[in-house]
Amino acid sequence: MRLERKRIPLLSKIIDALKAREKETPSPTQNDLADVYFPASREPVLVKIVEKPTLASVFPWLIASLAFLITAFSLFSTKRIFIDVKVIDDKSLYFNQEPAPSQEGPVAAPEAIGEIIKIKPSLFQFEGAAKLSSAKDANLLTLTNSSVAPFARATFQFDKPIDLTHKKIVFSARGYKGGENIAVAIKDQNNISAFTKGKFHPFTGLSTRWQKAEITLMETESGFDSRNVSSIRLEFGSKDTENRPGDTLFVKDIQIIPSAG
Repeated sequence: MRLERKRIPLLSKIIDALKAREKETPSPTQNDLADVYFPASREPVLVKIVEKPTLASVFPWLIASLAFLITAFSLFSTKRIFIDVKVIDDKSLYFNQEPAPSQEGPVAAPEAIGEIIKIKPSLFQFEGAAKLSSAKDANLLTLTNSSVAPFARATFQFDKPIDLTHKKIVFSARGYKGGENIAVAIKDQNNISAFTKGKFHPFTGLSTRWQKAEITLMETESGFDSRNVSSIRLEFGSKDTENRPGDTLFVKDIQIIPSAG
């Protein structure tokens, strides 16, 4: 029993000593803990998050690159495409590119067979609204009016003045739809017209079938010299014949033959 009594005071002294020491050593504050874990001498730590690319994000770029390569290959390929163009009818109504009539002098001579003089349609020259879509060859004039000018003309110029006394001009004509008009102007070497402008119309309206016209020089304007005729002109424009843009007519078999009068 004596031993137990001696041990109890000893434990009490130890406990009192620990309490006194605890009071002398203060508990760490938040600043102390911050200094321990984040010393002032260290640099701040930067954390970088990198997202790893996935196949879904790269797929659109792959498609675009592939399309570009295919397009470039098709553009720079050495293969060529050849188109075979065959001209079926060279008397096109829309692509005539005949030169304008020469202003320096006569351009052609008719073909004389005995007393008959044949004038080839290919020797006529187009003027005004006739130049856009009209056409010609050795046998046929295709006269198409357009809106580029109020007048449309097909003119034949003799290489030298010709005597048409006691002769007449004949030709055949027809309309594409019917109702088209054509007028004839004849001039001598002094540029005097045989008829009053707008007077001579061989037809009041063309049919879709061929019709024959005969033009004599029996009644002409004063001063006109029928012994020195320099040109024959076919009028089919809006101003002179009231044809509309697009109206088309055909002329063939143009001849100068003896007149019975």
